[in-house]
Parts: sequence; structure tokens; C-alpha cells
Amino acid sequence: MKLKVENTISGFDMLRNNDKVLVALSGGADSVALLHVLYSIKEKYNLTLYACHVNHNLRGEESMRDENFVRALCDELHIELFVKSVDVLSLSNEQKLSVELCARNVRYEFFSELSEKLNAKIATAHTASDNVETVLYNMARGTSITGLTGIKPVRDNIIRPLILCTREDVERYCSENAFSYVTDST
Repeated sequence: MKLKVENTISGFDMLRNNDKVLVALSGGADSVALLHVLYSIKEKYNLTLYACHVNHNLRGEESMRDENFVRALCDELHIELFVKSVDVLSLSNEQKLSVELCARNVRYEFFSELSEKLNAKIATAHTASDNVETVLYNMARGTSITGLTGIKPVRDNIIRPLILCTREDVERYCSENAFSYVTDST
């Protein structure tokens, strides 16, 4: 998988020497694999890595478990971590938005704020599996041709180095390298 990610980074011109990269880190397999791959190539590109985590406070103790896991992982790798804790359920009710849309808005606002502050690219852990799901979802709800393109590998300052990897690739990579991750009960 590491070679596939490196080829994706190169093929889509995602990284340059001395880039700063902010990794969106949920603690799940995809984001943990992304962090580890970028960590393994950081010297090749002379990268400065940061991580960010949003605790949506939607799953009680499980949400705190995820946050604590991410904190421990970043401590272990000596990566500066930024955490935002938000009561997304209350906020979604206030804003009259679905919980999913509100959570997404909170995440991307936080990513953008940090990206600007740090002058860093944002790396998300979207995979080929997520891309297929997005295209199918767009087809099911009715879309134009642009909706059939799915998730772009690069959009503005957001890069998706795992976009050509499947969920199975990610899980195999974590297993082969004994990387721990958390699984969201939902």
C-alpha cells in the first residue's frame, strides 16, 4: 500500500519538498494508515506533519476513547495535535442541519482554520472505497455528470493520498504493520 500511496502522491503532484501537512485524524484505520504512511515518507519530502481531531461528542465514552487514542498516537510519533471538542448534536439542532452535515461543516471549518494558521495542506483519508460509495450515492439521488466523478484526489489545499487504495488495502497495511486503530460503533 505504501508504494500505491507514494505513486498517488507523485501522480497527482500532492506534495513538494518542505510542505507542511495537517492530517485529519479520527483514529480509525484509514486515518491511522494515512498518518503512518506520511510519517514514513516525511524525510523524503522533508515534511512537517501535524494532526487534527474533532471530538463530535456523539458517542459518549467512545468519543473520548477515540480522542485519547489519537492523543497517544501523536505523542508516540511526536506529531503536534490539535483537538476541537464540539457538541454536534446541540449545534445541529441550533443550525437546523442534519447531524452528519453539521459534523462535516465543523470538521472542515476546523481543518481550514488550522491550515491557514499553519500554512499547511490538509490530508484526508478518503479511499477508493469511499469514492465508489460517493458516486453510487450521487447516482441514487440523481446527479449530473459532475456528480459521477466522485471525490477528487486534490481539491484546493486538500489532498487525498489514499484515494486509490481500498478499505481492504488499508486494513491489510494496518495488520501487517501492527498499527492499532479504533473502530466507531456506528
